[in-house]
Amino acid sequence: MNRRTLLIVAALLFAGAARAEQEQEMPVVQVVAPADAEWHSYRHAYKAASFFAPYVAKRPLIQAHMQIRPLDPDTPMDGLRLQLQGESTNMEIAVDALGRATLPMLKQAFDEDAVLRLNRRKGHYQFSGRYSIRMRDDGVYPLAMLREACEQLISAQRASGYRLRLLGKDCKGIKFIYAPGDTAAAVELRRDDGTTQRIAAQPGLPFENRSMGLYQVATVRLDDWPAQAQLRVVPLPGLLGIGTVYE
Repeated sequence: MNRRTLLIVAALLFAGAARAEQEQEMPVVQVVAPADAEWHSYRHAYKAASFFAPYVAKRPLIQAHMQIRPLDPDTPMDGLRLQLQGESTNMEIAVDALGRATLPMLKQAFDEDAVLRLNRRKGHYQFSGRYSIRMRDDGVYPLAMLREACEQLISAQRASGYRLRLLGKDCKGIKFIYAPGDTAAAVELRRDDGTTQRIAAQPGLPFENRSMGLYQVATVRLDDWPAQAQLRVVPLPGLLGIGTVYE
């Protein structure tokens, strides 16, 4: 093999090694094609939101959302993005850390039979409704107000079709829901005499069903504390939502 041939072979080997190195360093990006993405009918969601609206209209301490729930509790909820897509409609709808979203009520999207498209593959999530207690900007919750909020929520559930499931159930507690890794989360209870007690969050279910997996949950039993007590969320920005305990 002459010198010219050796130089050509060496150049080819170097180029091949460079290409292999570049291929190894290329980042892997997963893109969900629209045809493979989880989706839901906007008309169906619109009708559901219209159905639930009257049940919260006269119950000012609670709210109703569309919620995206995993079919498997171990399926991650972080990074969910929801797109409303129709013939002339294309907008992103914010999704919070509990999978809840406020549906825009758009007649044009309804008439176009638009779709709600999730940035996840089919078969891992479902669309449903979710009642919850409204959060306060100051993070302070009188216990009497929480008891009333719980009563409003259970009455809304009964009135909107869950009467049999809640037969014999009463409001017994409130759940303050934090992210799964938020080990510093807690609520601080203040009594009439000024004494305080900290209730640390523990791994638990955020709502009554098991589809959401475990979060950090600080549970306050309503009958364990004076009616005039107050609760303060610690830390305030970490609170994701407020649920209820029925027994």
